[in-house]
Amino acid sequence: MTVETRRLRALITELPGPADGPTATVKDNIDVAGVPTTAGSASFATGPAEADADVVRSLREAGYAVVGKTNLAEFAMGATGRNAAFGDCLNAWDPARIAGGSSSGSAVAVAAGLSDVSLGTDTGGSGRIPASVNGVVGVRPTLGRVSNRGVLPVSSSFDTVTPMARDVRTAAAALAALTGEEPVLGSGVLPRIGVAGGFFAVGVDPGVASVLLAAVEVFRGLGAQVVPVEVPSAAEAQGRMLDVMYPEAAAVHAARLRDAPERIDPDVRRRLLLGLEVPPARTAAARTWLTGFRTRVDSVFTEVDVVLTPTIPVDVPLREGLDLAASTREIARFTYAWSAYGGPSLSVPGGVHPASGMPVGVQLSAAPWRENVLLRAADAFERARGPLR
Repeated sequence: MTVETRRLRALITELPGPADGPTATVKDNIDVAGVPTTAGSASFATGPAEADADVVRSLREAGYAVVGKTNLAEFAMGATGRNAAFGDCLNAWDPARIAGGSSSGSAVAVAAGLSDVSLGTDTGGSGRIPASVNGVVGVRPTLGRVSNRGVLPVSSSFDTVTPMARDVRTAAAALAALTGEEPVLGSGVLPRIGVAGGFFAVGVDPGVASVLLAAVEVFRGLGAQVVPVEVPSAAEAQGRMLDVMYPEAAAVHAARLRDAPERIDPDVRRRLLLGLEVPPARTAAARTWLTGFRTRVDSVFTEVDVVLTPTIPVDVPLREGLDLAASTREIARFTYAWSAYGGPSLSVPGGVHPASGMPVGVQLSAAPWRENVLLRAADAFERARGPLR
């Protein structure tokens, strides 16, 4: 696959300007001054953005050259990389397989070497899933740690900007640029690693499970304390989160749903309309449940520092014949739980699937505001794991 072919698959708009420092691409639901923000929709952009989103300004101030914008699922809703308006984004390893979503172009851009880092967004897994299936690192920060100003929302209760890169240290540096902090990786005693069972072990593809077991052995070989853990109520988290997320997404696009619903991709429109069917009382009950869930998961992090799970439970699906609705729910079921919790979570390449040769992501998650612990564990793992291929 040529670089030019990859460029066409990943980028919507190529931006002019020098690239003397590290380069960055930006998901096209994030404003870049002077460039239309399409949000992956043929009918959304009304003109060039007047100002950079806060995260884009922060990258520029840190010396990054913003060189392009990247494709995404329409309105950042979808886990497969499908986009009827601008064309599907194809996986950087195998174009017959999904690129993940909704930050598909961002993951492909860094996997294909088009930029050093890329900014995606993550609501229920939209950054970690494409990072996993394209063999790159995607970091979902603690909810509220990074500004969302200038980013088209999906759900204000769960959205966060997600830096992606080919390695942990580059991703950590990008996150530091967004927060104005120094990247902290360091060395010394590794965090205590909890390997999640129960919900996170059900229905996992055998090849994915084998990569996960190998990752556990890497941590043991590094001298980390590794213990089994259970994440209480994790199986309910996705459904409860959707009872909040869908109504918020429907509210963002209420005028569009009322005035021109036919201009929205049918699958995206169907999910937006689901938000209109959720009674306010159910949303309120979900918010109450989520508060309790966060307290229950906090208790897990009194015993361990980092919880390890697969990023997605299956091998990277083929694009042909994929049921979008069913596949999205299945692919994202392990990422939603950590979005509902609100602490930092990342996907780091764990290895390759023994049957398909596709990348398998390992998801590491920590308590809120403990990105330094999470990144230190991921960096040590990455250096010990060795190259994917």
